[in-house]
Formats: sequence, C-alpha cells, structure tokens
Amino acid sequence: MTSRSLARAGLIVTVAFLGSRVLGWVRLVVIANIFGAGSDLDAYFAAFRIPDLVYQLAAAGALASALVPVLAQLLHNGEHARAWRVTSSVINLMMLALLAGSVLMAVFAPLLVPWLVPGFDAVNTELTIQLTRIMLLSPMLLALGSVASSVLNTEGRFAAAAIAPLAYNGLIIICALVLSPIMGIHALAVGVVIGSFAHVMVQVPSLRGRFHYDLSLDIKDPATRQALFLMAPRAIGLGVNQVTFIVNTTLATGLGVGAVVAYNIAYNVLQIPIGVIGVPLGVILLPALSRAVAAGSVVEFGSILRQSLRLLMWVTLWIAAVGIVLRRQVVLLLFGWGFDSVARAQTADTLMFFLLGLPANCLNVVLARAFYSSQDTRTPVVVAIASVGVNVVVSVLTVGSMGLAGLALGIALGGWFDTVVLSFLLWRRNHRVDLRSILTGSVVFGAGSAIAAAGALAVTRYGHGVFGRLPGRPLLLAEMVVASVVAGAIYVVYSRLMRVPELTRVIGLIRSELRRR
Repeated sequence: MTSRSLARAGLIVTVAFLGSRVLGWVRLVVIANIFGAGSDLDAYFAAFRIPDLVYQLAAAGALASALVPVLAQLLHNGEHARAWRVTSSVINLMMLALLAGSVLMAVFAPLLVPWLVPGFDAVNTELTIQLTRIMLLSPMLLALGSVASSVLNTEGRFAAAAIAPLAYNGLIIICALVLSPIMGIHALAVGVVIGSFAHVMVQVPSLRGRFHYDLSLDIKDPATRQALFLMAPRAIGLGVNQVTFIVNTTLATGLGVGAVVAYNIAYNVLQIPIGVIGVPLGVILLPALSRAVAAGSVVEFGSILRQSLRLLMWVTLWIAAVGIVLRRQVVLLLFGWGFDSVARAQTADTLMFFLLGLPANCLNVVLARAFYSSQDTRTPVVVAIASVGVNVVVSVLTVGSMGLAGLALGIALGGWFDTVVLSFLLWRRNHRVDLRSILTGSVVFGAGSAIAAAGALAVTRYGHGVFGRLPGRPLLLAEMVVASVVAGAIYVVYSRLMRVPELTRVIGLIRSELRRR
C-alpha cells in the first residue's frame, strides 16, 4: 500500500469513525437525557461489565491483533484458500468459547452481580442482573463482526468495517427513543443486542466473493495454532484490563446514586477522540506494519511508526488541553437536560482527569499494534497487566479523597505508564523508531497546546459581554466554537513558527484530497 493510498484509507476510516463517534455521542446524550443520572442508568452501565468481560476474553481486539498478521502473511504468499480455512477455524473455536462463557455468566449472574455492585440496593441489583442476561447475547455477534472487520482490513477494504459501528450506535439510539416509553431501561439492553446484529450484517455484502466460510476446526494447521497462540495473551491482557473497570465500577457504586452514570459518561466522552483519531490510525497501520515486517523492510516500519506517533501527539495534546478548558461547557451542553448541577460537576471533574491520559491512550493503540505486526502479542499484554496494577492502586488510594476523579486519575496514570514502557521496549527492538524525535516533538507540541488552551480560557473568562455569564445552549455552543477556533488558530500559527512538519503533512493531505474532487 503506497503512502497516498494509506492516507486515503486513513481518511475513509477516520470519517467513518468520526460518524460513529458522533452517533456514540448522540447515543450518550439521548440516554442521559431520557433516564438522567439515576439508579436505572447506574444499573445499565454496571450491567455492561460482565458481557464486556466475556467479549474481551474471547474476541475483541484479540481477533485483529492475531488474525491480521497471520492472514497478511498467508495472502502475501498467495495461500488464499488456506487463509480462509484458518479464519473459519478461528471463528468456530471462538463461537464455542463465547457460547460457553455467555451461558455460564447468565446462570451465575445472581451470584456474580452482587459482588460487582455492593453499593446498590436489592431492587437495583436485580435490575442489573436482568440487563446483564439480556446483553450477554451481544458478545457472539460483536465477535463475528470483529472477524469480518479483520478480513476486510487485511485486504485493504476499510469502509464497511468502519461503517459497522454506525449501525450499532444508530440502532441503540432508535431503541432508546422508540422502546423506552414501553420497556424502560430494558430498551437499552435490547438495543445493544439488535445493534450488535446489525454490526455483523452491514459487513456481509463486502465479504461476498472474498471470504469463504466453512465448518472447519483445523487446529492441526500451524497457521491456525499461530493465530490462537497470538490471541491468547492478547485476550488475557484485555480481560485483565477489565479488572480496572470492574474495580472502578465497584468503587463508584459506593459514591452515591448517579456516580456510576457520571463515571461512564465521562469515560465515553473520552472515547470519542480516541475512536476518531487513535483507533482509525491503528486499524490502518496494523496491515501496513504487518506487510513491512513480512517484506523485511525495517526502514519502512520505523518511518511509518515514527511519523504516526508524532502526528498523534501533535493532535491529541491540543485536544486534551482545550478539552480540559471546555469540559464544563461540554457537559452542560450535552447533558444539561437530564443531569442536575451536582451530576454535571461530577462528570466534568471526572472528564478533566480522563483527558490527562488522552494522548497516552491514543498512542497505546498504535504502539501495541507495532508489536502485533511482528506477531508479538505477549509484550503489550505483560505491560498492560502492569499498567492495570497502576490503575487499581491509584484508584483505591485516591477514591476516598478525590471520588470519581481519583478513578479517572488512575486510568490516566496507567495509560502513561503503558506508553512509556512500550515506547522504550520498541525502541530497544528497533532504533529506527527514533524515540528522541518523538520526545522532542512532544515537548514542542505540549508547549503549543498549553498556549492554545490559554487562548480558549481567555475566551471563556472574558467573553461574558458577548455570551453572558449563564448562556443558553445556542450561546454556549457559540462560545465553545469561538474558543476552539481561537485555540486552533493559535496552535496552527505556533506550529508554523516552530516549523512543525506535522502541520505541513496535514495541509498537504487536505490539498491532495481537495484536488481529487
């Protein structure tokens, strides 16, 4: 894949992921404003933990990290039939594991859920059990969708896989609006299952003529065993990562009604820039890095990774800095209808600490895939386990004094621990990554982001004559737009003065795409 086609694919995926994240944002707004920061929504977010654990252990990112490098190698060697047989075998084994896991969790939910939500009363605990059982149907569907995405991405077809989350989020929104007057909070759980089914089906047309499924369980094939071998540590790492969310959910249930909602809302707002920037870049880079490894091109591997990491830092440091300044406006604009002043303040403060870890969380998506491309899934897992230890220790130590903000701080510090260790290990393995250039760029980008954030803060502090001290939503939106534009202009000018090459690359890509149209 050439640099131009790589950039074009990145643009397609980014636009699709942007649409998905916008819909994800709309989903949060709809849900929060329909149900408010109350006990029902607390139960809904808590109920996600067990189905998500099942999905992460058996599928999720483990599929892409294992299948894409193996399929890339087989397709590079022209072994198409074998590639599809291996994929079918992985699907069948994964479905058996997911089915067994979902059934067991559904049976034992009355025993497991009370341990997860010790701060809930009996009524809310029972509601959490009901929602958990409904949503346990979704892991198998999402896993099938993840396999479809891996196959399409390996062949350089990113559009259908990137559009699938749009269907997922869209149907949850529809169910919330249409079914909640009839079913209450259960409508959201039903929407998750229906959205998961749509996640698979929208990708099926693009698979026709490209992927041939059968009932194989060919575990004797070395490629199948290699894929399973690669999946195992990654699945363990993702499962261990769920420990953070389980611990934080358990701690949040003791902070009063609405605390679980505020924590999850803030965390999901954080996921929007990660999904728009970090995840699409990771999706695009894994096949490209895998092909570079398969071809033995060390220089290309190092160049792609260095440029990607610098670009991520340039963008995400600015977003984090400006987001911290505008966090209260964001929460008020989106959740002002359903949240009272206490819930809004709690969500905004939690979001601020989550944003401190935004650059690290985006970088980790790419750094981990750099190891996956070399068919090394164990190293990121070991580091992830250590970072979970950091998350949990910080959360337990700070929740008493900082509340939800302490839980967010734990995730932010754990993310940066992950980034530092993975970067160092990757640099030791391949000096072409040029860690010094990335560190130098981070310092330059960080200074520019701070100056840009100061500009945004000046707009919010001294714009009362234009926007008012307690502006309504139209003026609040206008204030945020003006503050963001001012911060963006400052950052662009700063980047130009400092001769930051990432600005030139982005402008060049935009001009190239405009000429094509």
